[in-house]
Amino acid sequence: MAKRIIAKEALLAYLDFNKPFQIYTDASHYQLGAVVSQDGKPIAFYSRKLNPAQTRYTTTKRELLSIVQTLKEYRNILLGQGIELFTDHKNLVYKHFNTERVMRWQLLLEEFGPKLTYVKGSNNMVADALSRLEIAEEEFSAEAFANELVNEEEEFPTGYPLSYKEIAFRQKKDRALQNKFRTDPALYVKKPYTFSDSTYELITENDKIYIPKALQQKCAKWYHLTLMHPGEKRLELTIAQHYAWIGLSTTCISVCKRCTNCAVSKKRDKKYGLLPPKPTPEIILRHKLCIDLVGPYKFGKEKKPETYIEFNCMTMIDPADLQQDSST
Repeated sequence: MAKRIIAKEALLAYLDFNKPFQIYTDASHYQLGAVVSQDGKPIAFYSRKLNPAQTRYTTTKRELLSIVQTLKEYRNILLGQGIELFTDHKNLVYKHFNTERVMRWQLLLEEFGPKLTYVKGSNNMVADALSRLEIAEEEFSAEAFANELVNEEEEFPTGYPLSYKEIAFRQKKDRALQNKFRTDPALYVKKPYTFSDSTYELITENDKIYIPKALQQKCAKWYHLTLMHPGEKRLELTIAQHYAWIGLSTTCISVCKRCTNCAVSKKRDKKYGLLPPKPTPEIILRHKLCIDLVGPYKFGKEKKPETYIEFNCMTMIDPADLQQDSST
């Protein structure tokens, strides 16, 4: 209950262009923070790290930079609207700017025409918190991505088909794979994989986990749905980064061709869907006929009048398709 109450205050509200915007900004020695709100409801949050040069700015420049960056970020909704800016740096309220950079920023502020208001730091908690968020850039590696992708067993207890436990179980049941493991130990090697407190011995091929036959279709279907219906080649290349089995390309082609969403949405030579049949009127209106003239038709040779014939043809069709007559 407490979490829901706290989270409710951070939910973004719909903006109303008929009401003024309130913007709270703040800046620390390494980061900027701001919140755009209306009637006490947040519209947008903004936070950005300072580059090395900006960290050496004076306090006044950093505080003014947070205002300028926020106005630039949300220019599409703030330009031309009533804006009231709140800052905990009192010097910004006075228009005594003596550096070229600050004067250029002041020109941008005049374009938006905000009203600067000073608030105490204790009343500027949201922007102050955003300017002091701890942001750490994590190192990315293919091995870390593979482990993260495989270790989703808790999040996908039924839908995710590639948990270590299930792969190990299916590999033991796959006789063809066990025969390959015994006859070709140089290619098929068992390696330990640890998840949580459990370690599983899995058969690998070229350092990639070999997927047994019972999981191949499930694996390809899960990747196809999770990756938002990629094509056959991209699906194959994505799976091949971490897993392997004989006939991977064939399995990917089969999954893509049997996907209903791909068949309906993507452009193909084969067309799907039929035109509905033409409705037949319940009441037969015999006094309505469709009449047309066809011709002229010519038979024979013009130089021989006795064999030359020229005539038109009149056709009459009943709209109810119950009778059709033609005369010459």
